[in-house]
Amino acid sequence: MNIAVLIKMVPDTESRLEIVDGKVKEDAFKYMVNPYDEFAVEQAVQFKEKVGGKVTLVCLFSDNPGIDTDLRKMMAIGADEAVVLRQEGYSGDKPSTNSKILAEAVKELNADLVIGGVQGIDYYQGATGPMVAHHLNIPHISGVTKLELNGEKITAKRQIEGGLQIIESALPVLVTAQKDMTKVRFPALKDIMMSKRKSFENRNVNTSKENDVKTIECSLPPARGGGLILDGESPEEKVDKLIEKLKMEAKVL
Repeated sequence: MNIAVLIKMVPDTESRLEIVDGKVKEDAFKYMVNPYDEFAVEQAVQFKEKVGGKVTLVCLFSDNPGIDTDLRKMMAIGADEAVVLRQEGYSGDKPSTNSKILAEAVKELNADLVIGGVQGIDYYQGATGPMVAHHLNIPHISGVTKLELNGEKITAKRQIEGGLQIIESALPVLVTAQKDMTKVRFPALKDIMMSKRKSFENRNVNTSKENDVKTIECSLPPARGGGLILDGESPEEKVDKLIEKLKMEAKVL
């Protein structure tokens, strides 16, 4: 069974966010594997362990070599190889443009199952996965919390408002993973060392001039004002003062 896992690199949550002249300053960012994609890698490896086959990571990013270590960690979990598409001027907020490039790479793998995270934690668009499925002309199931493999079919469970939806699909299919899909393992030292020997292909791709999502301006949220401490001898007296302020000053009552 051939499984392709879509990997997005996102800014580390501990990176300092600075905005200069309405644009995010990315110079000092450190990057990590999108957490939702880690669940996808784990699920793909579990399927490989069950029925055999190969797991290939497909990542689109810039020529920043700093991401290699984190991708190797995903290979230590059990992925067999990585194809890293290097693009000058890469930006993570172009789902339509990026999905075309990813789909071309996935098409070469002849994958039975394509799996990725439901969304990136940088832009939270949740659009790239379904768009890749569109370009591959295969069905997709998004936001899956549990995935089972039954021969040539998969059964997916996803949370919906007020209940649980169960979907069955023939292969090939694209699935995006929610955080509850599985528990990501900690690789053993032996697996970490073995990951350094696995195939890691860097492939240059053309820069696209298309910009399907245009960011007009970025800004930090306004600073919060100070709180107000109400004086009073008893809780009842404080409540009376609060109600008075809500009526006379805030005018919400």
